[in-house]
Amino acid sequence: MRNLSLAIALALAPLTASADALDDARAAYHTAWEAAPLRVDTAIFVTEPAPVYGMARDRGSNVFAAGEPVHVYLEPAGYGWQAEADENVLRLTIALKILTSTGQQLFMNPDFMQTSTRSLARQTEYYVNVPLNLSGIGSGEYVLEFIFSDAASDEVATVSLPIVVQ
Repeated sequence: MRNLSLAIALALAPLTASADALDDARAAYHTAWEAAPLRVDTAIFVTEPAPVYGMARDRGSNVFAAGEPVHVYLEPAGYGWQAEADENVLRLTIALKILTSTGQQLFMNPDFMQTSTRSLARQTEYYVNVPLNLSGIGSGEYVLEFIFSDAASDEVATVSLPIVVQ
């Protein structure tokens, strides 16, 4: 029986080391996350709203017909969390600007979209589906500018997507 216990202990030793290494790596990742500025890692036009994080289907083109629905998928990163009771809360406000290709502002809504989530863990995988209706805009080249504001850190991040309406 002693040999069996020793064999089990020896077999589990690498698993314990791997688990400790994974815990250390996770702690280092969260430390780096908290030190990093707010940013948007992914900003793409998609064929339809993504059902979950990482399942965005890239449209492959920024050219849209007049009146065609526009779907944008965004992955913010470096956001903060606010503690509320025993939960962590993520709150982001997204402003939207529409600019001409030369930078002239045509539209601005500072509170275009609010997004939030609650979690027991401080998740680092978060996404936002943004539906847009540009039916009133004429044909031409434009820039969609999304400005993220983080309630937990007061940081701001901007991402721009050029778009062509035909």
